Amino acid sequence: MERDVSSVRDDFPVLDRRVDDEPLTYLDNAATTQTPREVYEVYEEFYAGYNANVHRGIHALSHEASVAYEAAHDRLAEFVGASGGREEMIFTKNTTEAINLVAYGLGLNELGPGDEVVLTEMEHHASLVTWQQVAKRTGADVRYIRVDDDGTLDMDHAKELIGPDTAVVSVTHVSNTLGTVNPVAALAELAHDAGAYILVDGAQSVPTRPVDVEAMDADFLAFSGHKMAGPTGIGGLYGKRHLLEEMEPFLYGGEMIRNVTFHESTWNELPWKFEAGTPPIAAGIALGAAADYLDDIGMDAVRDHENELAQYLLERLDARDDVETYGPPAGEERSGLVAFNLDGVHGHDLSSLLNDRGIAIRAGDHCTQPLHDKLDVPGSVRASFYVYNTTAEIDRLLDALDGARDRLEEYLEDRYHDRIADHYRRPRNAGGLEDPTFTKHSAETSCGDEGEFHVSVGSDGTIEELSFESESCAVSTAVASLLTEHLAGEPVETAATLDGTAVELLDGQFPDLRRECVTGPERVIREGAREHLDASAESAPADD
Repeated sequence: MERDVSSVRDDFPVLDRRVDDEPLTYLDNAATTQTPREVYEVYEEFYAGYNANVHRGIHALSHEASVAYEAAHDRLAEFVGASGGREEMIFTKNTTEAINLVAYGLGLNELGPGDEVVLTEMEHHASLVTWQQVAKRTGADVRYIRVDDDGTLDMDHAKELIGPDTAVVSVTHVSNTLGTVNPVAALAELAHDAGAYILVDGAQSVPTRPVDVEAMDADFLAFSGHKMAGPTGIGGLYGKRHLLEEMEPFLYGGEMIRNVTFHESTWNELPWKFEAGTPPIAAGIALGAAADYLDDIGMDAVRDHENELAQYLLERLDARDDVETYGPPAGEERSGLVAFNLDGVHGHDLSSLLNDRGIAIRAGDHCTQPLHDKLDVPGSVRASFYVYNTTAEIDRLLDALDGARDRLEEYLEDRYHDRIADHYRRPRNAGGLEDPTFTKHSAETSCGDEGEFHVSVGSDGTIEELSFESESCAVSTAVASLLTEHLAGEPVETAATLDGTAVELLDGQFPDLRRECVTGPERVIREGAREHLDASAESAPADD
């Protein structure tokens, strides 16, 4: 890096804190990066010096706020290579809102039956779910470019999918799970040759490498501030000016209008046409400061530093026989993240064990459930790096992985009610039933774990048999076992009205960080029982 990492770390006071008397090792940067002093000090400068609404007051403070806010748009346009300045840069809450702005402003108005939206199998839910829902409303079809075994896109498949019926191609530039850097310029060429638009999800690329929207010929690019050393609640959408001019606004109200009568309204000029209401003024100005900060380091240097750290970790994990990694292999370009699984330790449990060592990582499906289904794993652990991370921190992570399986039972005994350790060691009613009355899978809920309850209900409405299958963490597995024991012989209505039972059975003895792991299985069986009762009521003969 152009700046020494130790001097960069000095800009981030949070890195000096301790967690349970352990030094903080922050490796969750793909979710949110930390924020340097010169960015968060913008808030004090704004609120202490010139706090006022923009574009609405003929007084000094409003003028100063307006100038700074507008300049921030220009700064972010420059940061992503947009020569059109502020007219091509819309501030949004985040990447998700930016994608929704395009999907609703363009997709709902232009898509119809027979049109196709082409995504990739590695898309974040922000893109996948949004286009999925727009397609349902418009009658369009969604198709997915395959991901090869090495974590890269199958470009031959992309050429097959993107054709005359393609209206929109929406692709992630950098995968938040695999670390893959996709060939967005080549995909843009395929899209434009087919007469389609291309939207690039830059949530993981804008913060981590030089991005030039004009060189890649993106029609739209979405990104978030909180992943690029900026504040939360602010993001951006780049759009080619002529496309933004043609699009309908996503939100309506103040600021985005030019003229209003009792019968009709006309829209403001770009970008304000898409920024209804009082905008995130301080956050927008701070986002401009974040762009300045990163450019001072150098985006080439940011990219190279992240890649070096990712390669360092990947090489060491691949040398172990108890770890499976995902994405491009060592030696191939990737962003600064590595997703993996450690044999015998669920990601949620590993995250807790690492937290005891002050190490912050992400565990779960990373908002890429379909991709994890393709990988045939319920979730993964993700270590992700930024400008302030070091190889010494990676060594700390690697050291913590050693013996994690052996520490798990001790962790359960120390932190939880003794029933958790008991049911973890000796799970009751594990395995499915041959002919259950109903089943309920955790994937159908927001549980976040992988498991399924099988329930047999007798003619009198009592639960005769109850079992579970689980690829969940040790805590959720133990709670599932505990609930099957608790509900046996009870009326199915008891399962349908569970509310805090798991917490009561454990006398509240568990870390609050793992509350979801405790309450998740209860939510699954409750919803399954309610669905069964509703179905039974619908099929019951009507009274004469």
